[in-house]
Amino acid sequence: MALVDNRLQRTSMLCAMYVAQGIPWGFMVTALANYLAARKVSDGELSQLTAIVLVPWTFKLIWAPLIDTMTIRSMGRRRPWIIGAEVMMAVSMLGLLAMGDLTQNLRMLAWMFFIHNCFASLQDVATDALAVDVLPPDEQGRVNGLMWGSKLLGKAVGAAGMAIVMDQYGIPAAVMLQFGILMVIMLFPLLLVERPGEKRFPWSKYEATGSSWGTFNRELTKPHKVAVPPSSFQNPFAVLRDLLRAFSLVTTAVFFVYGITHVIGWGIVEVIHKPLYTQELGWKAVEVSTVSGGYAVVAELIGAIVGGIIADRVGRRLVMTVGFGSYGLLVVIFGACPNLWHESWFSTGFLVLNPCMLAMGAVGFLSMGMKISWTKAAATVFTIFMTVSNVGHVIGNKLVGPLRERFEFSYEHTFFLAGAVTLIPLLLLTVVNPVRVDEMRHLQK
Repeated sequence: MALVDNRLQRTSMLCAMYVAQGIPWGFMVTALANYLAARKVSDGELSQLTAIVLVPWTFKLIWAPLIDTMTIRSMGRRRPWIIGAEVMMAVSMLGLLAMGDLTQNLRMLAWMFFIHNCFASLQDVATDALAVDVLPPDEQGRVNGLMWGSKLLGKAVGAAGMAIVMDQYGIPAAVMLQFGILMVIMLFPLLLVERPGEKRFPWSKYEATGSSWGTFNRELTKPHKVAVPPSSFQNPFAVLRDLLRAFSLVTTAVFFVYGITHVIGWGIVEVIHKPLYTQELGWKAVEVSTVSGGYAVVAELIGAIVGGIIADRVGRRLVMTVGFGSYGLLVVIFGACPNLWHESWFSTGFLVLNPCMLAMGAVGFLSMGMKISWTKAAATVFTIFMTVSNVGHVIGNKLVGPLRERFEFSYEHTFFLAGAVTLIPLLLLTVVNPVRVDEMRHLQK
């Protein structure tokens, strides 16, 4: 059996890869960031660190065409890239062990995070491309919800779990535990093949081939007994031509813009709430990490799964509007009620509810991106949509320093701005029309 033939295998594989991304993400962006914030690291330094952690995710614009043009085709289109990225993700975690006191060398810490996330972003691109290749249309919304939920599970382990480990046993123990978990997860891409007859290991025998570069098609699952695997290279100019054609439609072009703008507010809130809670409201770092990686993840998981089901049954645009619209309103309300910030139910409620709304909207965004990705470079198109959202996220992270230190925005005003830049881009969704893409896809055939 192979991924294209077995729903359980392809769902398990994709979800495992998202768990592998979520654990270091939760550790770096939540557990360790709160650890540093509690030790009086400034807003500007924390903003710079978080932004540097996220910059490699913009490299997906480079990884996507590279992955689409070359691979070790006898082992699958995406598996070789996933395996290589997983190995380097695990190895790069070990570099943190040689750093000593992390609060004394933030620049080196940022570079270690940067290197790790280069490989994490590569793995993410290859995983998203695999999803486009092997998921039939009627599974896209539901499986995207499960993939997002799996990343949340990983973030919970990385945020709450690793915060507790750091608090009890120190940072080296948390790093070593993550290394072990990542090595176990790597068994999924090592043991599962994409299509029947492909080589599981470099020394295995190659038995079959289908389409060299096509996306999901039931006919491609039928093996053809041949001795020579299809080509491991594709003409990069053909990929570029297909990309230009894909973004020639108003729907895909507008969705590209929406991808950049809709997460800027998210990026702002992600940074600003940490010093607010640990420095102004008196929360301990482990308390913030425990809520963010515990109760909040349960709510986020519910939002992701419900969002995926609704996206398949009702509509992707509705899910995005409800999810991101609710998030924007929640941020505005939080900013308007500073007198309630010291109330435990209010501050805890914000930490729990905002990830739920984000997850619902994000699953709709993922599913819509997959739905409107077309031409033979569909995997690269989808990756570009995901990449530009990372660019917007980094922009939001980077804005916190100037807003707070140069323009002297209060916490209230910063939350108002974050809510506004989340709500306004929703107007762009009125011109995103998946039906037009389906028409063009049909003409392409």
